[in-house]
Amino acid sequence: MWMLQERRQQRTTERDSALRYQLEHSRVRGGLEALVLADQQGMVVASAGEAAVCEELGAIAPLMSRSVMGMPLPPLLRGGEVVVRPLRLYGQDLYLACVGGGVARDALLSNSVSGVQRILAAN
Repeated sequence: MWMLQERRQQRTTERDSALRYQLEHSRVRGGLEALVLADQQGMVVASAGEAAVCEELGAIAPLMSRSVMGMPLPPLLRGGEVVVRPLRLYGQDLYLACVGGGVARDALLSNSVSGVQRILAAN
């Protein structure tokens, strides 16, 4: 008989906590300074990292996703590489944004998008 080993260290049925655990796991694994899920108004839905950095990252995520030529970054984000991944779930535009990270960042963000979609679909 096969025994399945649970890969998740933390588990919860609460959506907000599950999102926070997902983002924190990805942030630590990828060496990111901050990782944020924001809505189309730039409001933070869930975050991992220093609160002030997360607030600025969330606020700028929808704007950066629509900008073709880039844009100046707010003070707490200057000097960092900011990446935004748009996602649409149940008719709502959301943005997964991070600052920092290395070469595996794109794969990590794709994995995080899948995790966020799974959590939001379940709740």
